[in-house]
Amino acid sequence: MRWKVGAVAIVLVTTFVSGQVRAGDDSTFPSTLLTPTMSISRSSSLTPSMARSMVAAATSVGAVGHVVSFPMVSLTGQRRNDEDVLRLTNGWRIPMATMVAPVAYIAAVGGQDMANAAADGYVLMGETSAGIRRAQVGDVLTLRDGRFRPKLFTVGAIVPDRFVDWGDFYMTYTTASVLGALPISRVTVTGMSSSKSVIAAWKAKRFPIGSQFRLRTSWDRVNPDGTLGTATTKKLLGELIYKPTTGSSMLADASWTTKNIVWKKVYDDINLTNNCHKIVAAALQNALSEIKTAGLSNAIDVHNSNRYGGCFVGRYNRFGGVFGSPSRHAWGMAFDINTATNPQGGVPQMNCSVVRIFRKWGFAWGGNFWPTDGMHFEYVGERRDQYGYPSIYCPNKVPVPTTTLPVFGGSTTTSSTTTTTTASTLPVSSIP
Repeated sequence: MRWKVGAVAIVLVTTFVSGQVRAGDDSTFPSTLLTPTMSISRSSSLTPSMARSMVAAATSVGAVGHVVSFPMVSLTGQRRNDEDVLRLTNGWRIPMATMVAPVAYIAAVGGQDMANAAADGYVLMGETSAGIRRAQVGDVLTLRDGRFRPKLFTVGAIVPDRFVDWGDFYMTYTTASVLGALPISRVTVTGMSSSKSVIAAWKAKRFPIGSQFRLRTSWDRVNPDGTLGTATTKKLLGELIYKPTTGSSMLADASWTTKNIVWKKVYDDINLTNNCHKIVAAALQNALSEIKTAGLSNAIDVHNSNRYGGCFVGRYNRFGGVFGSPSRHAWGMAFDINTATNPQGGVPQMNCSVVRIFRKWGFAWGGNFWPTDGMHFEYVGERRDQYGYPSIYCPNKVPVPTTTLPVFGGSTTTSSTTTTTTASTLPVSSIP
C-alpha cells in the first residue's frame, strides 16, 4: 500500500512476519555484556591522537582499548525480498543512532557468534529498533553517508539493546568506512585486570578523569539525570521523520507533529506556554501543579521561560556535526525554563526542590549533563526522584548505595546487588 505522510512517500509491504528474528538460535547471543567495560570521553569529540594515546595507555596495563564513534545515520529505505518496506524521498529521513567500533569490541562483549553476524557489510540491529521498523535479518537498508549519498547495508542479526548502546545499529569500522570520516566519541576498554590500573595509565598520559574527561563504566549506578536512548525515544514518542532546512534547523514531518505536538499549551497553576509532545505535556502539567502546591511557584520565572524557553523546536543538537542528531527539542520531549540564570555550561541555579519534583514526574534534569544545561528538562517516562546517586547538583534525597564491582579478567560480569531497576524500567543512555 502507498500513501503520503506530509511530503514523504512511504511504501509499506503488508506481508510482515510477526516477531523478531535473530541470526541462528536465540540462545546464541547473551543478554548481558560478557566482560566489564569502561569508557573515557569528553564533551566534544576526541582527536585521533588523543584516542591513540588512550588506547596505548590501556594496552600498557594489559587491557584492550577500542575507538568508538556514535554517528546519527539517516535511513531512507528498507527492502525485503526485493520489495520496498520503506522508501523516503525528497530529502526526508529517519534518524538512526549508530554505534561504530572494531569487531574485536563486539566479540569481547557479545561473543564470537555476534561478531560473525557483524561481518563486513552487515549491521546488528537493536531489538527495540527492529520492533519499531518490523525489521528482519536479511533486510537491506539504505543509509546515507556524510554527503547524503545512498549506501546499502544488510541486517546481520537482531540483538539485545545494550549491544547497540540503546540506539539502533552497531557496525564495524570496516562496514562504516563507506559513510565517510566519523568523529571519535570515546575510547572503551575491555579485558582489564582492574579499573584503577587503567585510570592510572590515563592519568599518566594527562587524561585525568574529572573536569576535562569523563568516565563511564558498565557497573555505574542508575543516573537519575541519564537520558533515553534513541530507540526507546522512538518507541515512547513515535518515529520522527524529518529533513534539514537551513543552518541547524530541520522540518519535522507534518503528520507526526499534527498527531503528537500540543500547540500553544497554557498550563494550569503555573502559566507556562509551550508546544510539547502530548505525553510530555501531561507529565509537565502534573509537575507544575505539585510545584504550586509546594509553594514553589516563584521558583519558575514564567516571563523568561515563555519568552526564551520553550519545548518543541525543529533543530539539530548543538554539538552535532555532519552526523549530528536531532535535538531532543525536535521530539517535543525537552523544555527549557529560567534561561537567564541557567546558561549552558554555567553553574545551575535551579531550585533543587523543583528539580526533584520534575524528576518525580518523569523528567531528567540537564544540570548534571556534561556540559551542564541547568535550564533543560527532558522527558524519560519514569520516576527518577528515588534513585540514590552522587549527583554534583541537586542529588536526590535518598541514600546512595554502595557499588559492587564486577569480577575483572573473567568471561562474565557479576550482578550488582545494589541495582534498583526492574524489568519495566526504561533503559538510559550511557551519556546524557
